[in-house]
Amino acid sequence: MAVILDLPHELLAQIAFHLSWRDLLYLQQTCTCLLAVVKSAATLQYIIELHVAGRIDNYASSLVPGERLRILHEKENAWSRVDLSDRTVLPLRHNPSGIYDLTGGVLLLGERSHSEGTTGTESVHTVRLNSAFKDTAASPANRLWSHLDLGRPVIDVGLAVQEHDLLAIVTYSYINEAQLWASIDIHLIKHSTGQPHPAAAKPVLHFDNIHYLPGHSSIMLEVSGDTLCFLLNNYFPFVSADPVTLVIFNWKTGHPKVGQKRLYSDPTMFNSFVLLSPDTVALPIIPSNSIEICNFSEELAAPPPQSPAAKSGDSEPPQPDVPLLKTTCTLELPPLQHGALVLRMTCRCEPNPLGPQTSAASVDTLTPFYSDPAKAIMILHLHVRLPLSTTRVYTMLVHRASLLKMAHDAIEARAHARANAEGRLSPTTSASGQVSPSLPFVAAFQPNIHAPNFNPVLAPFSHGDDDDDNDDEEEEEVAEEPPSVPWAEWGPMHTRWFQDEFPGTRWITTTCGQRFVRLRGDRRLHVYDFNQTALRRFLHERALAGEPVGSRPGEKVVPLEAKEVSAWGEMEERVEGGLLDFDDDDDDDDELWMDALEANADFGGVELLAPVNDLQDGIGELALLMPGEVDGDGDRRDGDEVSVEGDTSQKEKVLVSEADEPEAGPSGQNNVNGSEDPKVLVEVMLGKTVIGPSSAWEGEMESALPFIERSVAISDEYESALVDEDIIVGLKMDNHGRHIKEVILHRIGGSAC
Repeated sequence: MAVILDLPHELLAQIAFHLSWRDLLYLQQTCTCLLAVVKSAATLQYIIELHVAGRIDNYASSLVPGERLRILHEKENAWSRVDLSDRTVLPLRHNPSGIYDLTGGVLLLGERSHSEGTTGTESVHTVRLNSAFKDTAASPANRLWSHLDLGRPVIDVGLAVQEHDLLAIVTYSYINEAQLWASIDIHLIKHSTGQPHPAAAKPVLHFDNIHYLPGHSSIMLEVSGDTLCFLLNNYFPFVSADPVTLVIFNWKTGHPKVGQKRLYSDPTMFNSFVLLSPDTVALPIIPSNSIEICNFSEELAAPPPQSPAAKSGDSEPPQPDVPLLKTTCTLELPPLQHGALVLRMTCRCEPNPLGPQTSAASVDTLTPFYSDPAKAIMILHLHVRLPLSTTRVYTMLVHRASLLKMAHDAIEARAHARANAEGRLSPTTSASGQVSPSLPFVAAFQPNIHAPNFNPVLAPFSHGDDDDDNDDEEEEEVAEEPPSVPWAEWGPMHTRWFQDEFPGTRWITTTCGQRFVRLRGDRRLHVYDFNQTALRRFLHERALAGEPVGSRPGEKVVPLEAKEVSAWGEMEERVEGGLLDFDDDDDDDDELWMDALEANADFGGVELLAPVNDLQDGIGELALLMPGEVDGDGDRRDGDEVSVEGDTSQKEKVLVSEADEPEAGPSGQNNVNGSEDPKVLVEVMLGKTVIGPSSAWEGEMESALPFIERSVAISDEYESALVDEDIIVGLKMDNHGRHIKEVILHRIGGSAC
């Protein structure tokens, strides 16, 4: 050890550069020498801070690590204040249509020829949002916007600027206008040049020839790696054959790899999707009120499908035989009340997952970092018609990683069950060879749920004395069905639900990374942060500083044991039961976290270090240091308390209950010190949200994914607020509420370069 420490600190920092952020935290607790190495190296601090912020580094950035770290701190500090001061109006010189997209620092708006009416989209305009903050005299509107006109009507677009500098535009052109028989094509354009993308072997992908009537279809297109996922819902009158078509292309080769066609009467019909990875897609299924997870990695690796031989007299070349997209796992959503019906589901998860770095075609040298797609949250809007013919909108948020983890665990459980049924595993040995409890499902969506609560479909098959000849056939048939995970076994701990209004939910680009923005009726902009690592750090920082969360004006904590119950149009809170159970492993991680904090404080550093593991990170349960709790060694914890404002004499209560909260001020917000209301209101939501009882859900519907909500008053009257990376986009609409009239940009934390 002494020999290593004799090396120059610069060399030690170079060696430590190859460690993970978690290893760096362990390293700095080894001795004061290594603590000094980690604290003094901007490169190592940047690795830690990137993880805490839920970001990934842009390796092509020309900025040095110290400058990237400074920018990251400024951005995160500005988000903590919801600082909207860096504001500019984006000039519009065209009539925006209903088509738009927002991703990778680029805003796309369609153009219609007439200022009035609901005419279609004839061309598209794009703008790099950061360029709008430059001197408007040097960057007039006609230079900010790029215009692209393909000479065909546009019906949808897709952007992959960050990864591929790619703009995909979907057009239609009539082959027989009298019969409304049209060709649907996807044009692959290099965004920076407006020319056909050089990485695409086929710059124009022909989707199909269909009966098409403008305004009677919905199209969705997303790109991840080499995967282009295209969905068409055709509402053409009297069309009954294949109205719902999903095709997944390799956009670089132009070959379709896998597809799916479904009828509107199909119990597995869908009208939106989210790419969880370049080879996995999530399909919200409307009739069954569930989410299908479909993996198509084998189809991507297979040779391209061959087209059948053309027959004489065929007017069109036959389409290739595309393999059928298969369901890997089904995640059930909350059961609906009898008579309630899901009309529509829309979803998005921004940014899209990235493919291998070698497949990327875009080189961005200005942006120092991006939101980590692997940690991003998916937003899902459910439009539910109630028995009394009224319609309400419910919004669910869940980490992309949670969906992937749930599907993986379900498949592992099914494989374990199948192997156990075939006698290849002992009751206490898992498929990986590790010893595990004799429970029906040991992959454990919730570690503390007892065996009887698990879905029997996921349990190992029974081996009773019944000699019925059909038993083996039935078991084999069940084994071949994709596993289905009940809502109660995955949903409450991994999601958060909100009740919404229609205007705000027609814009789907309201999340980026782990942040979700929305406007409420209180004329405030609300930012919800689902970054579990940042939430944990926030609690520990404030506890260590002697100002527990909730002690400042405008702060509020809904503790673990609380339930926030909301009926439509009203909200109340109640505290029920005790604290949630915690895993011993999480306690050990918290000890490491607190040790790192204290070591950092003793060292005299200003910035506190990152937490050791994610509070939830898409999977697992909420875990905080619980004073008085029994740890993994059977010892009670009496020190290192993590608390918020309240009665700290009761060590079992690490967070406030309603009785401990300070009295509310005139505005209804906590006013601890009698001072005037602050500009930023903060709520840390650790408890459960309960929606119901209502005519939408079968009983009360709970969700418990923790988040921090920050809100500020806004003077502008926005219809909705969108977000992309560190820019919030405020939209003002015309008098009819149909078209965008004005776009206001708020850059959080100033320039990134």
